[in-house]
Amino acid sequence: MQFKTADLLVAAILSGDATSSHSFDLARLLTNQGVAVCIHSNSGIGPLPPDIRALTKETHPGDYLPTSHITILQYPIWFPLAERFREASGAAVFWYHGVTPPSFWGTDTERDILARAEAGTQLAWYAHLAVADSPFIAQELHRHSGYPLERIRIVPLGLDTTAFRQKPSAIVLNTLRRRLKLVGKRVLLYTGRVAGNKRIELLIEALARLKDAYPDLHLLVVGDTEATAAYRETAAKLRAHVQRLGLGSCVTFTGRVASIEPYYHLAEVYLSASQHEGFGLPLIEAMAAGVPVIASASGAMPWVLNADTSDAEAAGLLFPAGDAGALVQQVRRILDEPGLRQVLIERGYRRIEYFSRERFNLRAAKVLSEAEALAQQGPPPAAYRPTNRLYDQADISLRNYRVRSRVPILGPLIEWIRYNSTTHVKEAYLDRIIERQVLYNRLLADEICRLQAQVTQSKERVGCDESDDMTEDGSDSNESENQGAQ
Repeated sequence: MQFKTADLLVAAILSGDATSSHSFDLARLLTNQGVAVCIHSNSGIGPLPPDIRALTKETHPGDYLPTSHITILQYPIWFPLAERFREASGAAVFWYHGVTPPSFWGTDTERDILARAEAGTQLAWYAHLAVADSPFIAQELHRHSGYPLERIRIVPLGLDTTAFRQKPSAIVLNTLRRRLKLVGKRVLLYTGRVAGNKRIELLIEALARLKDAYPDLHLLVVGDTEATAAYRETAAKLRAHVQRLGLGSCVTFTGRVASIEPYYHLAEVYLSASQHEGFGLPLIEAMAAGVPVIASASGAMPWVLNADTSDAEAAGLLFPAGDAGALVQQVRRILDEPGLRQVLIERGYRRIEYFSRERFNLRAAKVLSEAEALAQQGPPPAAYRPTNRLYDQADISLRNYRVRSRVPILGPLIEWIRYNSTTHVKEAYLDRIIERQVLYNRLLADEICRLQAQVTQSKERVGCDESDDMTEDGSDSNESENQGAQ
């Protein structure tokens, strides 16, 4: 890598989030190569490791100048600052982490954000290279955006597996068990976002079916239940479901936790019923901790578990997505077959070597160097796409606008008052309304362009048909045939 400066554009950043951890890894890789890194967070900076905090700043889209030698857009969701990626001056990399399909979200709350995120994958065209965490979401990116498959590279997320492999002390685990009332219990564990696409209700239903035969089972759900309105709504529905099934003493929601590693060492088995998973980092964490994994055969999870081909040594068990009965059968196998359990643990240890931090660094360095070389050869694919003025004009948002005041001395105070007195309305309501309109405009523009293309093709076909019916002298061939018959 020859570049000297690098920008990472992120929606938000905090410890404990998979995409944020990926940003930490990229920033450290680049810093170790002597690159000056700046992480630009669109909205919000949470708790961070000291070395990452020193590189991070909250950046308004109107204040960002895309002048770095390489710009990396982290894309798990659309965010206003991401639009400045179009203007990246050096090498540009679109790093795609997958967008949950709106149909899998399980609630209307914030569903529009996902639809906007799917449409926002068009930003990939402004990248010299796109990178996906798994083959599954590489195909998804191509399907959403049309970005050329030959420019998409696969770089799995990396993990410091030793942090999960090392078992906490008995004192730590016993304290945690007592606090969570898990003494004498066998734990079915889920970790991750409490979102609709994760299908946590299937885990609850499976527990209800297993409880009579295995009365010591307890479902532990470790994940954020409060960060967004959608999470809060989903968590409330799940708690109500637990009560309806009479499982109130058998299911625990911990909420967000400071450190996830110890929870894996409480578990008998790790479960994921997710309908859409772009990667599935908790599967890697569970395997590293020596916990057998059962996951739905959906998204990237079969690939992560090395179970996507019949001749592979699967490092976990799969069940058809949405099938609670099949999930129950797989749990029974883990509980009743110690030999199978040990085989899966050993295969898991072997599988996680593929996702080590060292391999991630090698793969990431390779694609960043390739992006740099492509940038030296020419502009990103967007430069060669047919222009679509209607689509470009569909974006009516003024994202670069900043509250400003020219009043001397008091200007900053006036700006602060204006911003803080309106942001609770603007960000929560007005911005969402405008982005819905932008999404509608772009979908409409796409539909009009498709119709125009169909009309053009129809005209061309009609023209061909008419010419086929004409003789060389321009007369109607059918008429000539009739005259000949007479």
